[in-house]
Amino acid sequence: MIGISNHLGTIKISKRYLLKLVTSLTESCFGVAGLNDVEISEDSGAVDVKLSIKITDNVNLPAIAHAVSHKVSYVLTNQTGVNVRSVVIRTDDIMSWDI
Repeated sequence: MIGISNHLGTIKISKRYLLKLVTSLTESCFGVAGLNDVEISEDSGAVDVKLSIKITDNVNLPAIAHAVSHKVSYVLTNQTGVNVRSVVIRTDDIMSWDI
């Protein structure tokens, strides 16, 4: 559980929910062909996200990594109030759709 406290009280968000949210966000990004692994760790109220993804060929890898990182960080912060310290993306595979 990840706790978020403010003047109104404390909200606890399950790690399982965050994993599902990050998985859904990542898989919806253009150029991402699949997701191999998601790790979320929390320390001192901040979250670190590590993603292992598969991408499609003939795409701009830095642009995809930036888009995924930005989307994950933005949505986690705005929808859950979680402070995202880092999003680390590792590309494990490049999928070719040649027939």
